[in-house]
Amino acid sequence: MKAPKYIILTLIAALFASCSDFLNVNPSTSVADTEVFQTVSGAQAALNGCYRQMITYGAGGANRQDDYGIPSIIHISDMCGEDIIGWGGWYTYVYNYWGETRADIFRSSQLWTYHYRLINNVNGILTNIDACDGDAIQKKYIKGQALAMRGWAYFSLARLFQQTYAIAKQMPGVPIYLEPTNDTTQGKARGTLAETYTQVLADLNEAEQLLDGFSRGSSANINHFDRRVVEGVLAQVYQVMNNWPKAEEYAMRLVDTYPLTTNEQYLEGFNNENTASWIWGMRQTEDQNMGDYSQFAMWGNEGRKCFSFYGWFLPNDFVELFEEDDIRYQFEWWWEQIWASNKFRDNDDCRGSYCFMRTEEMQLNAAEAMARQGKDAQARELLNELRELRHATLSASSGNDLIEDILIERRKELYGEGHALFDMLRNQKPLLRTGNHANYNGSFQLPARSWRFIFQIPRSEMLNNKALVDDIWPDGDQNPYSGVYEASGL
Repeated sequence: MKAPKYIILTLIAALFASCSDFLNVNPSTSVADTEVFQTVSGAQAALNGCYRQMITYGAGGANRQDDYGIPSIIHISDMCGEDIIGWGGWYTYVYNYWGETRADIFRSSQLWTYHYRLINNVNGILTNIDACDGDAIQKKYIKGQALAMRGWAYFSLARLFQQTYAIAKQMPGVPIYLEPTNDTTQGKARGTLAETYTQVLADLNEAEQLLDGFSRGSSANINHFDRRVVEGVLAQVYQVMNNWPKAEEYAMRLVDTYPLTTNEQYLEGFNNENTASWIWGMRQTEDQNMGDYSQFAMWGNEGRKCFSFYGWFLPNDFVELFEEDDIRYQFEWWWEQIWASNKFRDNDDCRGSYCFMRTEEMQLNAAEAMARQGKDAQARELLNELRELRHATLSASSGNDLIEDILIERRKELYGEGHALFDMLRNQKPLLRTGNHANYNGSFQLPARSWRFIFQIPRSEMLNNKALVDDIWPDGDQNPYSGVYEASGL
């Protein structure tokens, strides 16, 4: 049996020492025959290549302008939600739910390929790092970062290719590979979603320990995993698993470490990797940037001075959630028909940075975790600290109303940062678009737990991986495309 088409080993070798340098990609089916892992510096070069792969053009094999790894996942999540209009460009198809979660459409293959390429390259590092010549501490840090990447990648796959953990932990997960694969490797079965999350936690927990004491250096390396980033991903994982004590614990570690984004920083355009509240992100440079497909080109506002792309991200009547005194009320009414947002604006060099994780997300994660444990006073305190800072009316709610206040605050504070689809899934919310949404005459709805939200396994994977049964669940391993997931008690 052959390995799945999308997990043939791509070993990353390099001639550059800088963490920000682009690394050449050389296909190989024999890690043992390569020279890259003879020394710890070679392993570091391979790790640098994996970091580059996480955010680079063509990361998912589609070689399209919307194939940029993590930034593309952020945009896909936002376009699948209620609050942002996709007007023009490839992301319009995501926004329209025209069929991009289907197995035979490129998007499913793009996302699958992206994550498994990364996993396979990371597995090459993990298989060989212990035998490398070099400093033991540096090897430990390389191993910790590689484990963090793999844990994050399996977590991301789990959120895209299956319903949320709380209802679907005994449903099929994703195939787990812990060693590099090649053309002769046998494909793996999907296992259960619970088994996928067990591996996610194993990787991240080990990474957390190995990265104790590691510093990624300057903000130029803000895309690198350190212990704090791992703690943030663990806070997200425990949140999806509804493990509220652990979600609170890990989120609060970061709340206690990083400051909130000041109002002045919030209004600067979300483009500066040196912002003290940014925990994880991406720095764009002259030779490594997204050009016309960065968020600064995509968001329709007066700050689009650098790029010419004509596909726009625009807010909908979501703006009505904001009070006009709220400093986040940075909207303009264009042509008497549509809203524009000024949240994301490029810097003077047209190389604005991306934020993947910041303190406000962790503060709202902690508040939600507290509220779901009945700690209303503590949850309200965290929520109102943010609301007061942003000049919004304080909440006096409790119980379920307090939880809803927190979820709405997530929409207001974090819109455009990649949370919409994942919040909808984990909270089992329907898609309820209202107002002036393009192409739907003001409304479009999908029920909670719709299978349209979940990507199918790519058609080529179903055909090539002989461990998978090529039929729709529950008769086979393929996710349904239509209908609603139903389970007892729901």
